[in-house]
Amino acid sequence: METEISRIAKTLEYNWDGPMWHGTNLKEVLSGITAELAFRKPGAGSHNIYELVAHLICWRRFVLEQLKGNAGYTVEINSATDWPGSYATNEESWQQLLDELEETQTELLALISGFKEEMLDEMVPGRKFSWYVLLHGVISHDIYHSGQISILKKQPE
Repeated sequence: METEISRIAKTLEYNWDGPMWHGTNLKEVLSGITAELAFRKPGAGSHNIYELVAHLICWRRFVLEQLKGNAGYTVEINSATDWPGSYATNEESWQQLLDELEETQTELLALISGFKEEMLDEMVPGRKFSWYVLLHGVISHDIYHSGQISILKKQPE
């Protein structure tokens, strides 16, 4: 019998590189994006693809730190940690970010697979939400921003 933890892990896996009911998984969305496209600003006040991926990593790191028991780890919304404002705009920087995203995927799956089912309804220490909400939230967050990346990927120059 499948557990809720195994279903969460499977959904995280599918969202990364498996079949998704809604369409394209995150890895496919990111495939073929050049550094030039990743750094292209779509308009005043809008985030580019690089910034969206960095934002995904930021919140994946938040989840990872909570899973590791680091209750003091926090991210200030709209801070430079949440949305980077300065970064190198070259191929190496873009590839490094993609590698970091993949590393967070591997680490999330490893930590989730060892998570105790009975803890899902417990509150994350120091937070106003449960582990269930946090784990489903990181998946929803990825899907939301994956859609934004898909739109930016298709925009003409």
